[in-house]
Amino acid sequence: MDLKAIKELAQKFSVTELKVFADELENTGECKTWAKDDPSEALSDLLQAAEVRNMMDNTGITLQEAVREFSKRVRGIMQ
Repeated sequence: MDLKAIKELAQKFSVTELKVFADELENTGECKTWAKDDPSEALSDLLQAAEVRNMMDNTGITLQEAVREFSKRVRGIMQ
């Protein structure tokens, strides 16, 4: 999980934009907005950022709080 990338994406783009980028990457194998060497890593960043942005939009919490909550959820699932 690349927290720096997730923060950057969630701050710059809306949920809708992030999902469009993820769909583009999934369908074409490329994403002009978010390019990484590993497409699966780029897709993961986009989808995780969309989840963080969604939490921000729906609850009104800050980016930092949303990232913290998202990280807690991920850690809980992995344990």
